[in-house]
Amino acid sequence: MSIKKRPLPPNTKRYSELVGAKKVFSGVRFDIYQWPQKQFDGSLTTYEIAKRNDTVIILPVIGNEVVLVKERQPHWGKAGFTMVAGAVEPGEDLVAAARRELEEETGLIFKDYHLVYLEPAIPTIEWFAYTFIASNYQGEKKKKLDPGEKNEVVRVSFARLIEMTRRREFFYCPRFIEDFLIRNQLAKLTDFLKHPAKYALRKN
Repeated sequence: MSIKKRPLPPNTKRYSELVGAKKVFSGVRFDIYQWPQKQFDGSLTTYEIAKRNDTVIILPVIGNEVVLVKERQPHWGKAGFTMVAGAVEPGEDLVAAARRELEEETGLIFKDYHLVYLEPAIPTIEWFAYTFIASNYQGEKKKKLDPGEKNEVVRVSFARLIEMTRRREFFYCPRFIEDFLIRNQLAKLTDFLKHPAKYALRKN
């Protein structure tokens, strides 16, 4: 499976690619773009967005368990649970990015990656997050963490994953899981985790 053209949430666009959009600041993580926007009365006003690399989030499933990481970074006050996630390089295929991040952060090897969720856009920030469920576990190799990362690979049951989300035990909110909790669709969430190919946004 390959996803070169990145899908976007409904009613969104990449404003940095608009005709007339100019980068006015280059940061370590965020760049700032501005463009002249016509108003309803015909006047022009400068609009602005911050842009950063897109993110892949991966939920690896082995049997009835999900793989998480308990992670530490130098600027965090303490370790916290997170889903495996990382930045997509410019021009990188989404599936390749998901595979790379999972193998670097956990050493776990999976055959299949299913795109199942696009996070809603954040106003004034051009940054899109793509959630994958990894299935068909193949084995393990050595992790390859960045100098600013330390983590412990943890496997939890589906029920524990839901409890952790309800109790806000994650360092970052797992919006994919929260959406099912809000709609009270826990049975559907379990089916997503067990049979992600049924729900993939992009098929093989």
